[in-house]
Amino acid sequence: MARNVVLTLARSSTGFMLGAAAALGLGFLYTAGPLARETVRALNTVLQSVSVLVWSLVLVMLFGVLSPLPPVLVAALVSLPIMLSALLAGLDSVNPRLVELAAILGASRRQLYTDFLLPSLLPVLAGAGRAALGAALRISVVAEAFGGSGGIGYMIATYYSLAEPRGVFAWGLVLVALMVALDKLVLERLEERTRRWAALPGQG
Repeated sequence: MARNVVLTLARSSTGFMLGAAAALGLGFLYTAGPLARETVRALNTVLQSVSVLVWSLVLVMLFGVLSPLPPVLVAALVSLPIMLSALLAGLDSVNPRLVELAAILGASRRQLYTDFLLPSLLPVLAGAGRAALGAALRISVVAEAFGGSGGIGYMIATYYSLAEPRGVFAWGLVLVALMVALDKLVLERLEERTRRWAALPGQG
């Protein structure tokens, strides 16, 4: 049990980090100008409109049933639009004084993004990250069920193929317990700490 739980957690976490990194890169591109903004928004719309089932089937066909890549990539593709949507909304509503301050200090576009904009958006990104990692964990299990050599989804599919409902329910409960523990013990505390860090003096 421990091996399969760790395997699923590692795949979903890796996929989440890939999706978050891609979202941050696209967020930087978003600051380049009107054309870049429209391009990033269109890409985000496309990513949101494609079904997880389609991603899972396509990736399994591309990399094979036993490949560890489909669960990781599916988790990344699910995390990316969640993180990117929150990031774009935050960038659109950023305090103009931050941009003015960066201009006065002579900051480059990269410095404006990394040193001024992203720190101000940490609470937003922490909340989106909490939702994205939870989604990545759920969806990576789906990809494991379609094809994989281990993990919670693989075990659920195995017991289903054996017509053993007790095994399916047991592994389903393992997944629920893992998601609750991850959310309450790690993600909720991280989000709360981020909000306290970003609060102005006298506000928290």
